[in-house]
Amino acid sequence: MTKKNLSLMMEWLRPAGIGLAIFFAYYLGKDAISRFHIMGPFIVMLMSGTVAFESLILGEVASEKIGYEPNRAYQIQSGLANAATAITALLVYALDWGRYADATIVTTMLMFFTLSAANHVRTTIMERNMKPVNLLRPVMALLLIGFLLPPMIQALTQ
Repeated sequence: MTKKNLSLMMEWLRPAGIGLAIFFAYYLGKDAISRFHIMGPFIVMLMSGTVAFESLILGEVASEKIGYEPNRAYQIQSGLANAATAITALLVYALDWGRYADATIVTTMLMFFTLSAANHVRTTIMERNMKPVNLLRPVMALLLIGFLLPPMIQALTQ
């Protein structure tokens, strides 16, 4: 499988993985806290982990897909930050640090993807970057917020 195919596969893996995380959260979770404990960290691991993989391993192909100029030094730094977020989500889940840790790592990821989405909107407007993946990033950020914020609020208020 080529790097280009792997990079395109990531775009399908993310929504499929999010769907599975939500399904298993409601299938296995007994209440709002246990559902969010499954859903939140696993979505963070999926989203931040795949972005880290693209940045660190797929590099120039991932940049091209979005319509960005490749900058390996910045991509590596950004990829490592996303890897740190994904690893922290794994620790939060595996060590069962509680709903506040679940909410913290989810909030961190949502803030990153919201700010990243704003940057994608900026490149669309200022640089006329009309690549489909670039245009989809803000939509995905809004969907993530829509899927994660209500269960997070439920878990925190229970």
